[in-house]
Amino acid sequence: MLDHARPQLNGDDHRVRALLNFAGEEAKHIHLFKRFHALFAGSFGTPCAVIGPPETIAAEVLRHDPLAIALVILMIEWMTQTHYVGSVKDDGDLDPLFKSLLRHHWIEEAQHAKLDTLMVEALAEGRDEAGIEAAIDGFLEIGMFLDAGLKQQAAFNLDAFEAAIGRTLSEADRAELETQQHQALRWTYIGSGMVHPKFVASLAAMSPDARDRIAEVAPAFG
Repeated sequence: MLDHARPQLNGDDHRVRALLNFAGEEAKHIHLFKRFHALFAGSFGTPCAVIGPPETIAAEVLRHDPLAIALVILMIEWMTQTHYVGSVKDDGDLDPLFKSLLRHHWIEEAQHAKLDTLMVEALAEGRDEAGIEAAIDGFLEIGMFLDAGLKQQAAFNLDAFEAAIGRTLSEADRAELETQQHQALRWTYIGSGMVHPKFVASLAAMSPDARDRIAEVAPAFG
């Protein structure tokens, strides 16, 4: 967001303020989830490894075309909307404070999705079909990179599960659970965003071919 806002500092004040506020809220979300992670790690009783470090993941994502990056961000923002409404909002068994954390994240991400939709439109404006296709190539590269990370996270989750229950799973059970965990993570973090109607509409507005390419890939993450 900061990189996108910097060239416009002497231009549209409203656009710059919106982008800077967007960046500020995302920084707040990072702080929020860092605090949650620290509290969880200090009280859960079993170490739970996570992929990273974040700087390495960010560097890999940010080396791509700005339009590809903006599309990934937009996909994830629409994912958060689907995830909260479908899995959190009406679940009475979840911890109230955890639900509150995700609710407030959901509220702000709804506004971010609207802003990032406009940013995707601005970045796509004036591009020819080859330029759009290159951005979709980058989007898919980032998606595969994130998917590989989710596969590793599924393995970490099972390591933590075995430590928590105090026994080692059989190879067959572990393989089955890892496959299920990976597919669940891919749907939650990638697939549900890819097929969100608002995300599909943004793709279609750029190029029907872009929409169709993602539609072909999306079932693998379902």
